Amino acid sequence: MKKMRLLRTCLAAVLCLSLLSACGKSADGGAAAPGGKDTLVVAVANEPTTMDPYGKNDSTSANFKVQVFDTLLALGPDGEAVPCIAESWEYTDDTTLVLHIRDGVVFHNGDPLTADDVFYSIGQTMASTYLQPFVDVIDLEKSTVDDEHTITLRMAQPCGPLFSQLCYVYIVPQKYHSEKGAEAFAEEPVGSGPFALSKWVRGDRLEYTANDRYWGTKPSVNKLIMRVIAEPSSRTVEIESGGVDIAMNISASDLPMLEENPDVQILRADSYNNCFIGFDCTLAPYDNKLVRQAISCAIDKESIVQTVYGTTGSVADGPISPAIWGYNPGLKPYAYDPEKAKQLLTEAGYPDGIDVVITTSDAQLRIDIAEMVQNQLAAVGIRTSVEVLENATYLDKIVNGGFQMYILTWPTYTGDADYGLSDTFHTGSATWANTARYSNPEVDALLDIGANTIDQDARRDAYYKAQELIVEDCPWVFLWNSEEIAVARSSVQGLEAPPSGRYSFNKVTFA
Repeated sequence: MKKMRLLRTCLAAVLCLSLLSACGKSADGGAAAPGGKDTLVVAVANEPTTMDPYGKNDSTSANFKVQVFDTLLALGPDGEAVPCIAESWEYTDDTTLVLHIRDGVVFHNGDPLTADDVFYSIGQTMASTYLQPFVDVIDLEKSTVDDEHTITLRMAQPCGPLFSQLCYVYIVPQKYHSEKGAEAFAEEPVGSGPFALSKWVRGDRLEYTANDRYWGTKPSVNKLIMRVIAEPSSRTVEIESGGVDIAMNISASDLPMLEENPDVQILRADSYNNCFIGFDCTLAPYDNKLVRQAISCAIDKESIVQTVYGTTGSVADGPISPAIWGYNPGLKPYAYDPEKAKQLLTEAGYPDGIDVVITTSDAQLRIDIAEMVQNQLAAVGIRTSVEVLENATYLDKIVNGGFQMYILTWPTYTGDADYGLSDTFHTGSATWANTARYSNPEVDALLDIGANTIDQDARRDAYYKAQELIVEDCPWVFLWNSEEIAVARSSVQGLEAPPSGRYSFNKVTFA
């Protein structure tokens, strides 16, 4: 199986809406929601790259899209796939999956959602540059629409992570999408989600109206506004003042202050993302496992995380976050031990130390990490220089080669260990994913088991063993597991911080 190794402020409008809500009326004259508010205002750091469901699917864009579009399946809080447009399913054999499509679902334009729309949407996903790897195991020519609410998918081979991958199939109305074309559809998107996009003021905000025919939990508000506020400090001011109801991407340094504020609440969850320091495992001396182990022992990960990330997230003990299905909780990574680091360097044939270059992007956070690592490595005789590059140049270098050590993050979008391990550590994976150029045949075999069997127990066992070997080989210094954090006003109820970063704002109510 080919696998993926893949609103500046608008204060006047908000004040107007708040005044209208206080009078018990919505902005358009409708009835106010419970709690006296009919508009939910959310502050975010960036606007979406696109609202094309089959265009770029970065985590920022996805959070805007899921308000409009339902997906075939959805990611549950524990990383498991749960019903969405497909309300149930069963395998008839290892490569044949029957999906039962939810009845009574209606698109925003009034068209009923049927199996034909789902089949079409799978085809559009397959044609997408960004999403194709999630569905490339499906043989669409051999798959069928059996009736208005049943589809049979046939796979080229068994696919263990299939359910988590189907969570990235956005469902669109076939007739409307095909008539509009992708570019026009992205400007006037139509889905079956809890909200419909009504306005996008570039660089400022996206406005949504509630879908009162939504099949799931109907929004308790008439309008959702997602405001783009680039500066973290400004988002903090807005949530403290009540200018917004929810704020994302709050600076770690502001959290202690917000924790003391009785007017706000902080919602947290382990995230699917992690940060690491990698090596080019094909380049001497980093092709020597002992050298990689020595460097790991020389780095005080706890102090770096506390200094750089504050009280957010956790020190990583392996290559994937605890939020991901298949994470091994029994890993024993190399502890901070400078004397052990010196011993390992001597065993590797470098008693006088080595010269190291750490390459990083120009993001201040990463520069801070690199400089702390530089100081810590000096204590064990590793002479280190820091190379700082503009981000695009930096990423090109990671993909094309020419580095020794580097600092990077990996988002395991699917919440499944397959994406977090196979893409990053399988021999031959694309260098934008397997950035360390790591190769271990025993790990490959285990990752293949996890990818190519639908037995979840067998998959878990394989991933547990693969993680133990990867920790032993140390192609990365496992640094930090990130955390999904949202800050909400104390009146906000029903909001959860999801590990995927895909928020369900339709479930929010006001006290």
